[in-house]
Amino acid sequence: MSVLPFSAVLLSRMSSKAPSSNSVAHARRIVQQLKVEAGFERIKVSKASADLMTYCTENARSDPLLMGIQASDNPFKDKKPCTIL
Repeated sequence: MSVLPFSAVLLSRMSSKAPSSNSVAHARRIVQQLKVEAGFERIKVSKASADLMTYCTENARSDPLLMGIQASDNPFKDKKPCTIL
């Protein structure tokens, strides 16, 4: 299985005898998006994962999903039990 580069896929989708204004507008949006993405600073996955692990370790104590919250601080806890008349 061969993988085509994005530009080849783009050209194959746009290859028609008379380009419509819709396809031209679509191509401009794609080019604009590619320009934005080309400006992103890229880092290696190994560095990103190490940074993420460090962040999670440093902030674990303030994470209510990991540490839980006290029942008195829980805004979603029912104040009164449900009574059926």
